[in-house]
Amino acid sequence: MNWLNQIKLKNENKTAWNPSDYLYGIICGKKIYSRGKHVIKIKIDQFPNPKNESNRIRLGVIKTENWENFIKKNRYSEGTYFFGTFWNCRKKKLQSRKRKKENGKWTREKYPEKIFFKKNDIFTIFLDMDQKKISFKINEKNLEGWENLPEKVNFFAVLRNQNGEEKNQITII
Repeated sequence: MNWLNQIKLKNENKTAWNPSDYLYGIICGKKIYSRGKHVIKIKIDQFPNPKNESNRIRLGVIKTENWENFIKKNRYSEGTYFFGTFWNCRKKKLQSRKRKKENGKWTREKYPEKIFFKKNDIFTIFLDMDQKKISFKINEKNLEGWENLPEKVNFFAVLRNQNGEEKNQITII
């Protein structure tokens, strides 16, 4: 069983959720972004327990040439830029960060305040592919972003659930 492809889709493939317990589900959009300005809005339909280490959502873009390997092997590769929730093992708590992988190295930026997804949040990804920039926003809060994007990127989402809880669910709006 390929547990990375457990994501289910409905609503004309605009709504995604991971029906599995304890496992990651990954989706990548088919649209390739290479030029122009784009806005991707995602509604958090369900994020039942933000304080649970197994509940995670990560939203961002990945270099087009690397998305297939990402889906098959769950390996974040070069040209990955995203915002998401992370379990900090040392501090034993969930944190929010933006991350990128360039030149074989991860860059992590933790936000000074706790920013967790919750039901009905609107998460927005702003892509300026002419300037090769990405920025993020949750509801009305600007989360900044990154520069030097690859030439071509695809949207992706990672959803992970906790056993016995309502499942994480997102909708592209």
